[in-house]
Amino acid sequence: MEEVRELKDVLERVEAKLIATFHIYTALIYSAWTLAVGGSLLITLFKPDYLGYYWLASIMAIFILVFYVYRKYIPTVEGENKEGYAWIVGWIVGGILYGILGDPRGLASMIISGHIGMAISFREESMLIPLLLILVFLKPNWTFASYMVVVTYSAVATFNLYKAFKVI
Repeated sequence: MEEVRELKDVLERVEAKLIATFHIYTALIYSAWTLAVGGSLLITLFKPDYLGYYWLASIMAIFILVFYVYRKYIPTVEGENKEGYAWIVGWIVGGILYGILGDPRGLASMIISGHIGMAISFREESMLIPLLLILVFLKPNWTFASYMVVVTYSAVATFNLYKAFKVI
């Protein structure tokens, strides 16, 4: 009977670590995007001609980070179900909307659509925070949109770090 209790305790600790890992990895990815958007705001102030190169390098670096994170995290969780791919569909739809609109409202639409898909896939309420980008439709300019991304993504990262430490 004692061994069963010990096994249960070990499994509960492992489960807590897996939950914390998800939140830490999520915070890491959102922090990287926050850094990228903040850097783009700085480049816009000083050397706006280099903004395209900056975004190309930033997106490549973030994709490498995301690939690394998911390569580490995915083996620790069970297989995906049908909702598991909703995040991909959300970002594809968002990318199409961004391509059609091509302005700050397009960026907001892309982020909103992608995050709805992510919230469905990962069942994580913190991924709904960026839906506040709907405010960009009231004041559609790039600086406001960028600040909204920084604020909402920082909130997601902070919320996920809080949840990770709460679990640990």
